[in-house]
Amino acid sequence: MLLVEKELMLFKVDFEKAYDSVDWGYLDAVMGRMGFPTLWRKWIKECVCTATESVLVNGSPSEEFPLERGLRQGDPLSLFLFLLAAEGLHVLMEAMVECNLFTGYSVGALAPVSVSHLQ
Repeated sequence: MLLVEKELMLFKVDFEKAYDSVDWGYLDAVMGRMGFPTLWRKWIKECVCTATESVLVNGSPSEEFPLERGLRQGDPLSLFLFLLAAEGLHVLMEAMVECNLFTGYSVGALAPVSVSHLQ
């Protein structure tokens, strides 16, 4: 058996934390690149950017404060918006592979498969 040492880069995104830190400008840019109409993007911005939250302190809600980033958990729209943000990252990774900025890792001996990223 021949062992060959190869350099390897592993990129792991903690999607649990990413959910709380989605940048709204990035999300708007992704929707624009995907061809979402301007009016639709404006509606989404209104839903996301005007969101406020409060925290329960000793069973009583605090004063509301505006959110600066992230998607609200439990909001039915948030899941779909997060998927759009993740798809934007997926497209960027594919573009990097196509431009040969990095290559996939070959897995398998008989019929090797090149894996560049998983989503």
